[in-house]
This record gives sequence, structure tokens and C-alpha cells, in this order.
Amino acid sequence: MAKFITALLTTVTMFMVVLAQPEPDNPTCSQGNKKTVHDCCKMPSIGEQAVLNRCMAENPKPKTPPTPGTKKTEGCCVAQCMLTSVNAFTNNAIDKDAVKRALKTTVGADPNFAPLVDGIVEQCHNSVSSNAALKATPVPATPGRAGCSFLPEAFVNCVGSTFVQKCPTAAWTNNDDCNQLKEKLASGCSLASLKQIEM
Repeated sequence: MAKFITALLTTVTMFMVVLAQPEPDNPTCSQGNKKTVHDCCKMPSIGEQAVLNRCMAENPKPKTPPTPGTKKTEGCCVAQCMLTSVNAFTNNAIDKDAVKRALKTTVGADPNFAPLVDGIVEQCHNSVSSNAALKATPVPATPGRAGCSFLPEAFVNCVGSTFVQKCPTAAWTNNDDCNQLKEKLASGCSLASLKQIEM
């Protein structure tokens, strides 16, 4: 009986954790795209390439990608690693001042994007910090390690998406395909869902 109760409690806990997760992208986000966001907005990277490379090496992609439309059990470990590397993520909280300092050396070094940094960081910090679903306890995809928080992924997505939505005229390719991507971002599609071209 004790084993049954333990199994039942574990199942209920897992079910509640999954229910608390942020919603996945709508599958239509990645459909019909003729351009990528990088084709449309000539924006410098928001992160240092060396840090990105290290974080990707430390957190390789799973061998089998998640099924589109399914809820994730944890956030993006690469995003968490990147924010942690610039002292912008500790104790499940984002330090917006550390993010601003880091961005001013990357995307903010471009005079077209520099005026956007502070406002975008403030906007995204307010947005993700007030979202209770992003504070759900993550369940690691790989046993034997802590789950990665949902906050860094949502924050990095918000920052990147908002830079694209506010892409300065000098850096924006104004055509129907690119404007469609901007509309998808405004409707809630993640930046990652718009990095592939549908063939």
C-alpha cells in the first residue's frame, strides 16, 4: 500500500509540474516561413560567441527533439548557462543590471541598437518576473542533474524577439516575408521557432 501511495503521489506531482509549465509554441509558428529572423534583422548577437559555444558544449541538444506542441519539463540549459556566465542569473532570479552591462558590449555596441537596450531589458524583466508559470519547478530531461529554470529561456527569447520587433529601419529588410515573421513574434511565437526556413 505504501508503494502505491508513493507512486500515486509521484504521478500527481509530475502531472502538476507539467500543468504549471509554460505553453509550447503553436506549431504554425514554424510553418510557411520563407526567411529567418537573421535574414530580416541585421542584428549583432545578443551574447558573446565564446560563451555561447561553451554553454552549447556543456549542454548538448537531446538526441531526439521534443515533439512540437508538447510542454517542456525544464527550460533551456544553454540560456541559463549564458545568463549565469555574465552573473545575470542566480537563485532563480534575473539581474537586469547585469544583463544591461552584458548587452551593451554585444548588440548594444551597434549604434543602431544601443538606444534599445535599457528599455527592452526592463520590458522583458517585468514580463518574465511576473509570470508564475516560469517559476514552476523544472524536471531535468537528463537524470542526475538539476533541472534548468524556465526563466532564462523566456527572458532571452523576450529580449531577442523584442529586438527583432523593434529592429531599426537601417537594419530591417522591409518585405512581406520579413513582416510576416514580425507579426508571428507579436502573436507570441518564440524566436527559436522562426530560425528555420520551411522548404
